[in-house]
Amino acid sequence: MHSAASVASPSSASTLTALRELIARRNASPSSVGNAESSLPTGLPSIDQVLGGLPHAALTEIVCDSPSCGGHLLLSGLLATTRQARLRVALVDAANAFDPASYASTSLEHLIWVRPRTPEEALAATDLLARDANLTWVVLDLRGVPLIRVSRLPSLPWYRLQRAVESSGVAGLILSPLPLIPCSRVRLRLRHSHAFATLHEGQSTLATQLQAEVDRNRSAFVHVAGA
Repeated sequence: MHSAASVASPSSASTLTALRELIARRNASPSSVGNAESSLPTGLPSIDQVLGGLPHAALTEIVCDSPSCGGHLLLSGLLATTRQARLRVALVDAANAFDPASYASTSLEHLIWVRPRTPEEALAATDLLARDANLTWVVLDLRGVPLIRVSRLPSLPWYRLQRAVESSGVAGLILSPLPLIPCSRVRLRLRHSHAFATLHEGQSTLATQLQAEVDRNRSAFVHVAGA
Protein backbone atom coordinates (compact mmCIF):
# COMPACT_ATOMS: atom_id res chain seq x y z
CA MET A 1 0.00 0.00 0.00
CA HIS A 2 1.36 3.43 -0.88
CA SER A 3 2.08 5.83 1.96
CA ALA A 4 0.08 8.63 0.35
CA ALA A 5 -3.53 8.80 1.50
CA SER A 6 -5.44 8.10 -1.68
CA VAL A 7 -9.03 8.98 -2.57
CA ALA A 8 -10.50 7.42 -5.72
CA SER A 9 -14.06 6.51 -6.61
CA PRO A 10 -16.39 5.33 -9.37
CA SER A 11 -18.41 8.54 -9.33
CA SER A 12 -18.15 12.27 -8.71
CA ALA A 13 -20.64 12.15 -5.87
CA SER A 14 -18.80 9.46 -3.93
CA THR A 15 -15.42 11.18 -4.37
CA LEU A 16 -16.73 14.51 -3.06
CA THR A 17 -18.54 12.76 -0.22
CA ALA A 18 -15.33 10.97 0.77
CA LEU A 19 -13.46 14.28 0.75
CA ARG A 20 -16.09 15.95 2.93
CA GLU A 21 -15.86 13.11 5.43
CA LEU A 22 -12.05 13.32 5.42
CA ILE A 23 -12.12 17.05 6.12
CA ALA A 24 -14.80 16.67 8.79
CA ARG A 25 -12.62 14.18 10.69
CA ARG A 26 -9.77 16.66 10.97
CA ASN A 27 -9.36 18.98 13.91
CA ALA A 28 -8.74 22.61 13.01
CA SER A 29 -5.14 23.71 13.24
CA PRO A 30 -5.04 27.46 12.56
CA SER A 31 -1.27 27.58 13.06
CA SER A 32 -0.82 26.16 9.54
CA VAL A 33 -2.85 28.95 7.94
CA GLY A 34 -0.92 31.52 5.95
CA ASN A 35 -1.83 35.03 4.89
CA ALA A 36 -1.81 37.02 1.69
CA GLU A 37 1.60 38.58 2.41
CA SER A 38 3.54 35.37 3.13
CA SER A 39 5.01 32.86 0.72
CA LEU A 40 6.13 29.26 0.70
CA PRO A 41 9.41 27.99 -0.78
CA THR A 42 9.22 25.39 -3.54
CA GLY A 43 12.81 24.17 -3.30
CA LEU A 44 13.45 25.32 -6.89
CA PRO A 45 16.00 28.17 -7.24
CA SER A 46 14.49 29.72 -10.38
CA ILE A 47 11.22 30.30 -8.53
CA ASP A 48 12.32 30.94 -4.96
CA GLN A 49 15.09 33.39 -5.89
CA VAL A 50 12.83 35.47 -8.14
CA LEU A 51 9.56 35.40 -6.20
CA GLY A 52 10.65 34.30 -2.74
CA GLY A 53 8.39 31.27 -3.10
CA LEU A 54 4.70 31.00 -3.97
CA PRO A 55 2.00 32.92 -2.10
CA HIS A 56 -0.29 31.70 0.63
CA ALA A 57 -3.99 32.46 0.31
CA ALA A 58 -3.79 32.76 -3.47
CA LEU A 59 -3.82 30.81 -6.72
CA THR A 60 -0.58 30.19 -8.60
CA GLU A 61 -0.72 28.85 -12.14
CA ILE A 62 2.20 26.93 -13.63
CA VAL A 63 1.81 26.58 -17.41
CA CYS A 64 3.75 23.59 -18.75
CA ASP A 65 4.12 24.44 -22.43
CA SER A 66 6.09 21.39 -23.50
CA PRO A 67 6.92 17.83 -22.43
CA SER A 68 9.79 17.37 -19.95
CA CYS A 69 9.78 21.11 -19.20
CA GLY A 70 10.01 20.62 -15.44
CA GLY A 71 6.47 20.15 -14.13
CA HIS A 72 7.42 16.84 -12.52
CA LEU A 73 10.54 18.40 -11.01
CA LEU A 74 8.50 21.21 -9.54
CA LEU A 75 6.01 18.82 -7.98
CA SER A 76 8.77 16.58 -6.61
CA GLY A 77 10.61 19.57 -5.14
CA LEU A 78 7.43 20.82 -3.53
CA LEU A 79 6.66 17.44 -2.00
CA ALA A 80 10.20 17.16 -0.61
CA THR A 81 10.14 20.68 0.83
CA THR A 82 6.74 20.26 2.47
CA ARG A 83 7.64 16.85 3.86
CA GLN A 84 10.75 18.26 5.49
CA ALA A 85 8.73 21.15 6.94
CA ARG A 86 5.95 18.78 8.13
CA LEU A 87 3.29 20.53 6.09
CA ARG A 88 0.20 18.79 4.71
CA VAL A 89 -0.45 18.70 0.97
CA ALA A 90 -3.34 17.54 -1.21
CA LEU A 91 -2.77 16.55 -4.84
CA VAL A 92 -5.76 16.36 -7.18
CA ASP A 93 -4.44 14.22 -10.03
CA ALA A 94 -6.80 14.89 -12.93
CA ALA A 95 -5.01 12.61 -15.42
CA ASN A 96 -4.15 9.87 -12.90
CA ALA A 97 -0.50 10.35 -13.82
CA PHE A 98 1.15 10.60 -10.39
CA ASP A 99 3.38 7.63 -9.57
CA PRO A 100 3.82 7.23 -5.79
CA ALA A 101 6.03 4.17 -6.37
CA SER A 102 8.79 6.48 -7.63
CA TYR A 103 9.10 8.06 -4.17
CA ALA A 104 10.53 6.71 -0.94
CA SER A 105 7.95 4.87 1.17
CA THR A 106 8.03 7.48 3.95
CA SER A 107 8.21 10.61 1.79
CA LEU A 108 4.48 10.88 1.04
CA GLU A 109 3.00 10.48 4.49
CA HIS A 110 1.93 14.13 4.42
CA LEU A 111 0.08 13.78 1.10
CA ILE A 112 -3.60 13.29 0.28
CA TRP A 113 -3.82 11.98 -3.30
CA VAL A 114 -7.15 12.37 -5.10
CA ARG A 115 -7.84 10.76 -8.47
CA PRO A 116 -11.04 12.19 -10.01
CA ARG A 117 -12.69 10.91 -13.15
CA THR A 118 -13.20 14.20 -15.02
CA PRO A 119 -11.64 17.69 -15.10
CA GLU A 120 -14.88 19.11 -13.72
CA GLU A 121 -14.76 16.71 -10.77
CA ALA A 122 -11.10 17.59 -10.26
CA LEU A 123 -11.91 21.28 -10.00
CA ALA A 124 -14.78 20.60 -7.58
CA ALA A 125 -12.52 18.42 -5.40
CA THR A 126 -9.84 21.13 -5.38
CA ASP A 127 -12.39 23.71 -4.27
CA LEU A 128 -13.49 21.47 -1.41
CA LEU A 129 -9.95 20.73 -0.24
CA ALA A 130 -8.98 24.41 -0.42
CA ARG A 131 -11.41 25.07 2.43
CA ASP A 132 -9.49 22.78 4.81
CA ALA A 133 -7.15 24.99 6.83
CA ASN A 134 -5.26 21.90 8.02
CA LEU A 135 -3.66 21.81 4.57
CA THR A 136 -0.85 24.12 3.47
CA TRP A 137 -0.92 23.36 -0.25
CA VAL A 138 -3.63 22.13 -2.59
CA VAL A 139 -2.25 21.15 -6.00
CA LEU A 140 -4.45 20.54 -9.04
CA ASP A 141 -2.51 18.77 -11.80
CA LEU A 142 -4.24 19.08 -15.18
CA ARG A 143 -1.25 17.99 -17.24
CA GLY A 144 -2.15 15.06 -19.45
CA VAL A 145 -5.82 16.03 -19.69
CA PRO A 146 -6.82 16.62 -23.36
CA LEU A 147 -6.52 20.31 -24.21
CA ILE A 148 -10.08 20.52 -25.46
CA ARG A 149 -11.36 19.30 -22.06
CA VAL A 150 -9.18 21.72 -20.15
CA SER A 151 -10.09 24.70 -22.33
CA ARG A 152 -13.80 24.10 -21.72
CA LEU A 153 -13.58 24.55 -17.95
CA PRO A 154 -15.72 27.60 -17.07
CA SER A 155 -14.34 30.73 -15.40
CA LEU A 156 -16.73 30.94 -12.46
CA PRO A 157 -15.31 27.96 -10.49
CA TRP A 158 -11.85 29.54 -10.60
CA TYR A 159 -13.16 32.67 -8.88
CA ARG A 160 -14.87 30.50 -6.28
CA LEU A 161 -11.61 28.62 -5.73
CA GLN A 162 -9.79 31.94 -5.34
CA ARG A 163 -12.22 33.00 -2.61
CA ALA A 164 -11.79 29.63 -0.87
CA VAL A 165 -7.98 29.90 -0.63
CA GLU A 166 -8.17 33.53 0.46
CA SER A 167 -10.49 32.51 3.30
CA SER A 168 -8.57 29.43 4.48
CA GLY A 169 -5.01 30.66 3.86
CA VAL A 170 -4.21 27.55 1.80
CA ALA A 171 -1.81 27.96 -1.12
CA GLY A 172 -3.43 26.86 -4.38
CA LEU A 173 -1.19 25.57 -7.18
CA ILE A 174 -2.48 24.56 -10.62
CA LEU A 175 -0.30 22.76 -13.16
CA SER A 176 -1.82 23.14 -16.61
CA PRO A 177 -0.87 22.70 -20.28
CA LEU A 178 -2.23 26.17 -21.15
CA PRO A 179 -3.17 29.44 -19.39
CA LEU A 180 -6.54 28.98 -17.71
CA ILE A 181 -7.09 31.01 -14.59
CA PRO A 182 -8.29 34.62 -14.94
CA CYS A 183 -7.81 35.30 -11.22
CA SER A 184 -4.42 33.71 -10.50
CA ARG A 185 -2.11 35.99 -8.53
CA VAL A 186 1.02 34.44 -10.05
CA ARG A 187 1.45 32.74 -13.41
CA LEU A 188 4.69 31.04 -14.37
CA ARG A 189 5.60 29.32 -17.62
CA LEU A 190 7.89 26.34 -18.04
CA ARG A 191 8.69 26.52 -21.74
CA HIS A 192 11.96 24.70 -22.25
CA SER A 193 12.25 20.93 -22.32
CA HIS A 194 15.34 19.37 -20.81
CA ALA A 195 17.73 18.03 -23.41
CA PHE A 196 17.75 14.26 -23.72
CA ALA A 197 21.44 14.16 -22.83
CA THR A 198 20.73 15.73 -19.41
CA LEU A 199 18.01 13.29 -18.34
CA HIS A 200 20.52 10.94 -16.70
CA GLU A 201 21.39 13.65 -14.19
CA GLY A 202 19.91 13.67 -10.69
CA GLN A 203 16.77 15.62 -9.83
CA SER A 204 18.68 18.09 -7.67
CA THR A 205 20.92 18.98 -10.64
CA LEU A 206 18.00 19.24 -13.07
CA ALA A 207 16.10 21.42 -10.59
CA THR A 208 18.86 24.04 -10.69
CA GLN A 209 18.49 24.13 -14.50
CA LEU A 210 14.74 24.68 -14.42
CA GLN A 211 13.72 27.88 -16.23
CA ALA A 212 10.52 29.49 -14.99
CA GLU A 213 9.33 32.67 -16.73
CA VAL A 214 7.04 35.04 -14.83
CA ASP A 215 3.94 35.86 -16.91
CA ARG A 216 1.98 37.46 -14.08
CA ASN A 217 2.79 38.61 -10.57
CA ARG A 218 0.08 40.54 -8.77
CA SER A 219 1.63 40.09 -5.33
CA ALA A 220 3.16 43.58 -5.31
CA PHE A 221 -0.20 45.11 -6.18
CA VAL A 222 -1.98 43.18 -3.44
CA HIS A 223 0.63 44.29 -0.88
CA VAL A 224 0.30 47.98 -1.81
CA ALA A 225 -3.49 47.80 -1.89
CA GLY A 226 -3.58 46.30 1.58
CA ALA A 227 -1.14 48.79 3.07
